[in-house]
Amino acid sequence: MCATKSEPPPMESTAPSSPPLPRSSEEEKEPAEADIDKDVLCPICMQIIKDAFTTACGHSFCYTCISIHLRNKSDCPCCSRYLSNNHIFPNFLLNKLLKKISARQSARNASPVEHFRQTILQTGM
Repeated sequence: MCATKSEPPPMESTAPSSPPLPRSSEEEKEPAEADIDKDVLCPICMQIIKDAFTTACGHSFCYTCISIHLRNKSDCPCCSRYLSNNHIFPNFLLNKLLKKISARQSARNASPVEHFRQTILQTGM
């Protein structure tokens, strides 16, 4: 980040420092996590990829999206290379990562009661 204005060095004080201000959810995200949201969007439906499939040319799509596209055209929607149903494959790793991302987002958005319920389920009480 660029600072537009330099601040003077802090003056020494004997008073206790105030607690840090709470950070917004965007600030809490690590750089890689902040950028991952746009990287896991299906180029066809622009939603988070569901049931990820990869093409022979290396692009990933929702299975439903790429299947419907291939009924009408025989090319990759990203790079226009020839593509057929024989050239798409399940992307197991991406599916696994997307499930983890979804679980993290659900945990972040869950209410305190839901956090408590999950804790109880995990401890087996």
